[in-house]
Amino acid sequence: MRLHDSRHPALTTRLPISLPKDENYQGIVQYAVSLVDTLLFIHYLAIVLLELRHLQVIYSVRVTRSTDGETRHYSLGQLSIQRAALVILENYYRDFPVHNPALLTAAKSRATKHMAGLKVYNVDGEWGPGSGPANNSTPSQSRAMIAAAARRRDTSHNELYYEEADHERRVRKRRARLVVAVEEAFTHIKRMQEEDQKKPPSEVMDPREAAQAIFPSMARALQKYLRTTRQQHCHTMESIQQHLAFCITNNMTPKAFLESYLTPGPTLQYGRDRWLARHWTLVSEDSVTSGLKDGSVFLLKCIDFGLVVTATKIPFIKLSEEFIDPKSHKFVLRLQSETSV
Repeated sequence: MRLHDSRHPALTTRLPISLPKDENYQGIVQYAVSLVDTLLFIHYLAIVLLELRHLQVIYSVRVTRSTDGETRHYSLGQLSIQRAALVILENYYRDFPVHNPALLTAAKSRATKHMAGLKVYNVDGEWGPGSGPANNSTPSQSRAMIAAAARRRDTSHNELYYEEADHERRVRKRRARLVVAVEEAFTHIKRMQEEDQKKPPSEVMDPREAAQAIFPSMARALQKYLRTTRQQHCHTMESIQQHLAFCITNNMTPKAFLESYLTPGPTLQYGRDRWLARHWTLVSEDSVTSGLKDGSVFLLKCIDFGLVVTATKIPFIKLSEEFIDPKSHKFVLRLQSETSV
């Protein structure tokens, strides 16, 4: 390469196009290592920034189960829809009570019974050709029959009220019998433990044998209670005996034993076959890789029910500080002395 100066035509400078080869391989390797370290640092920095974005709460997510309307609220950061769906499913098994389709079946049967009591009448007299048999009643009689059916329909809420009241009464009755039976069984266990202290170690019963010995005394009351509350499909005889043996081993009270049956717990409390093999499908109008935004709605579906998820952005709250002079809200009360007469 030549550089030509216009002011001095005779001045010409030669520069090499390429630098001479560097035979110091240690410098080349050190440069490559520095470049790799820089790329790793940028990569880790990006991961940290992404995790910090997730920690900052931005959205309030409402999760509603489609069958019974059970609802929970969660706070999430800036996540994609598929990542938010994963977080919601992890919390679902921990927070939501177990799904009981037997309760929904009872509600459907009641609705079917109510619809079966409704009748349709022809107000205009005879039907058209092929539409059904002729109605020989007069329009006034048909209207009276419709009014009577409407009055019977209006009393359906009374039937529902008395049905629910009767169900609650039966549940309280079964529960009282179950509590008494379990307390008597645990009292028998204490007597057996006192007797085992006097026996040689070879004749002492282990918790499993003790649970099998006292389980028949409470089995009937527990079975009736689970049937009344429609929980019989959630508990097997084997799982109940295992739970009873666990309570005996850890010296737990009858109330602690009954807590698992009197109060429905989360899904993880029950057998793994009830939730481990469940297949979920994510349904969303937006791309699942896109981030959450205000008003985002997506659905998590399985065979029995679905989870409807709605995201709402948490409003930004701005607080301002204002200084108030302490002397600005003080006052002085001056009393005028009265003159003597």
